[in-house]
Amino acid sequence: MNLTLTFQISIYLLVVLSSIMFMMAEGGVIPQIVTIPLGLITLFFTDRWNKFSLSPLWANILGLLAFLVVCAEFSSTIEGRLLSGAHFLVYLTWIILLQKKGDTQYWWLCTLGFLQIAVGAVLTESVYYGLLLVIYLYLSIWTLSVFSLHRTRNSFLQYDSSSPFPKSSTVGQSPGYSLSNQKSCVRGGIQSDLSRQWLSVEYLGACFGYFISALLISMCFFLLIPRLWVNRSFFENEALAASDKPLVGFAEKVQLGEMGEILESSERVLQLSIYDNQTDEPVPVSDFVARFGTDEPLFRGAVLSGYENGSWSKIRRRSRWRLYNSEEIEKDLKIKQLYRQELVLDSIGTEVLFIMQPFVGMDMMSRTEYSINLETLEIRQAQPPEADGETRYNVFTAKEQSENVVMDELDNEAHYLKLPEDDLKRLISFTKKLIADNPQLKTNLEKARFIESYLRDSGDFSYTLNMSIQDPDIDPVEDFLFNRKSGHCEYYATALALMLRSIEIPTRVISGFKGGEQGYLSNQFEVQQRYAHSWVEAFLDDRWQTLDATPSLQRAESVAQNATSLGSWKGISNTLTNFWSDYVIGVSFQRQKSAFYDPMLRAGKRLGNRLYDLRATVVSLLKSIKAFLSSPRRWFSWEGGAAVFIIAGLIFGFKWLFGVLIRLLRKLLHRQGEQTRQLRAGNVAFYEKFQDLLANRGLVRNPVETQKEFTTHVKSDLRSELSQAHLDETPDLFTQLFYQVRYGGHPLNPEQSEELRQKLAELEIALTQGERTEDQKV
Repeated sequence: MNLTLTFQISIYLLVVLSSIMFMMAEGGVIPQIVTIPLGLITLFFTDRWNKFSLSPLWANILGLLAFLVVCAEFSSTIEGRLLSGAHFLVYLTWIILLQKKGDTQYWWLCTLGFLQIAVGAVLTESVYYGLLLVIYLYLSIWTLSVFSLHRTRNSFLQYDSSSPFPKSSTVGQSPGYSLSNQKSCVRGGIQSDLSRQWLSVEYLGACFGYFISALLISMCFFLLIPRLWVNRSFFENEALAASDKPLVGFAEKVQLGEMGEILESSERVLQLSIYDNQTDEPVPVSDFVARFGTDEPLFRGAVLSGYENGSWSKIRRRSRWRLYNSEEIEKDLKIKQLYRQELVLDSIGTEVLFIMQPFVGMDMMSRTEYSINLETLEIRQAQPPEADGETRYNVFTAKEQSENVVMDELDNEAHYLKLPEDDLKRLISFTKKLIADNPQLKTNLEKARFIESYLRDSGDFSYTLNMSIQDPDIDPVEDFLFNRKSGHCEYYATALALMLRSIEIPTRVISGFKGGEQGYLSNQFEVQQRYAHSWVEAFLDDRWQTLDATPSLQRAESVAQNATSLGSWKGISNTLTNFWSDYVIGVSFQRQKSAFYDPMLRAGKRLGNRLYDLRATVVSLLKSIKAFLSSPRRWFSWEGGAAVFIIAGLIFGFKWLFGVLIRLLRKLLHRQGEQTRQLRAGNVAFYEKFQDLLANRGLVRNPVETQKEFTTHVKSDLRSELSQAHLDETPDLFTQLFYQVRYGGHPLNPEQSEELRQKLAELEIALTQGERTEDQKV
């Protein structure tokens, strides 16, 4: 693989990717689109074939012209000034692409591309931009690594001709040069084995490993470092402007049927987590609603009371009365046993705050105040939703039902009984006849439950999101009751409220949300627009009671049909968008606190308490691991992130420990081997003495001889001395015992040692006498 060509392609891919990302962020193609064909042209004509290039003089002249063009583009808006500066980066990129390139020019291309991406990050909140950022991270690590190899290879090629490498005056070019016919060499502290390729499979794997490590480390820093920054509303982009549009169904005036526009949407509206306020243990939403007698979570929002010409309006009175906060609940009301609802409301263009009943108090976690209408208990922010797109607040519920707020205020009964009688004559007469035909209904509560059941359970009505009208000349609610007999929750709630008013029961319509689901990427309960719902509150038995005439099973089927599966493209897109919005764009300090710091603190407290009981800790840990592995949603939460780092830490820890153990074992084995060798050397000292005695007679063992071969020579040369001393088998004995000790690993026993000592003494005497005899002959 050609290293220079690989590097040049990599650097141009990096430039092209940065241009594409800047185009996506700006929402236009001019002038960034020019970079793509220009980069391809200069790759071949300027860098590969040397056909043309800009001189420094012309590069400076074009740089001055680019500055003048940018000055002409300069505008008074902040975003316009930012874009004109970014366009200047694009023009500089063109100029450098057209130049003959060395290391400096390549560094400039990397820097200018990075600056374009930084500007793009300010201009867009798209999740696809985030995915391209991940690709850019890998490509940049790869390109910089290849750049390092490229420069290192060139440092070898530019030594003088006395080195093993031929001199090359042109960077990155060496015609006829073959790496495979050179030997390994060291230059500047770097060793190069030129029989091997610079780019290999191992190198690719190492780059990918660096990419994963960089991604994990950057994620850790990004998520855990406290997020304190300027609001993105500073740039007043279109995305934020669009968020000011109120979600239908929650404005000051709501047209009947309007909510159908959002019932097919899977956009998220609300997130909820419930905790025991004393222990900070999470409480399942299902357990909470079951405790207080409802079948599904019901998030109460806007209160509608005035009906006319097919539309509902609100009571415009507001009071500055507020709920008790968490400190006042415990101090003044002396309520200790509480549930804490932690809610995050996305920006939907309404000041209404949604809560689950019952409740006793409330804390605003976002930097805004709230007001509450004492009669309707509709809670509103005193200011529009925060520009960062979310409002955070905690709602407190007493575990004892009797300690919670009771809706028993009815200051304006006439308002809740008002009917446009001229428009609803048929509805009024029908309701009165329906009650008259059932004389067993005595109390208002019985009458209200009967009409609720008639609309919901009689089978005469069905649930649909179809907004078709059969008779536009009559009121929409009468068209629903007597013609279509099919509609969604707004029609059922409106019909029930108006029918109850016709028999003198005060009513109001509530717009909010019913139901929800566990989020895929968090442990929070999420509510989407498709869960929007309307129901009725009727004043019965001196308090406001909830009535819901919508067929629950048919509504549930409709809600389920409008869900996006995780396997579909829309589902994947929504999941990624929510993840990008929650954990990247929308990561504020409050979100970090609720999503990371507080759960980690709670986990630490639980761990500290459980450490007192080791057995319970082990059992609980195994259950937690099993629950975590069986819940893919939790893999993408703070627990999943912590698990990644813990597993990675354990892997690296075990790897390090394994390496230490291997080195320690090798050291012990080496020491044992040395001791064994020393021990064996000491045990065969008898044979050394045997060789010394023979050396005095001029018999020295040749290094190529074995001990057995040497023994044969000794017996031949000293036959007479050994025979006279009756020591003919002594050399064989010494050789046999040497092999036994040295290679057999069997040390001498005391008897054998004593026998050898005696044999050595006898052999010394025999050799001494033999040497004297030879001297006398001479």
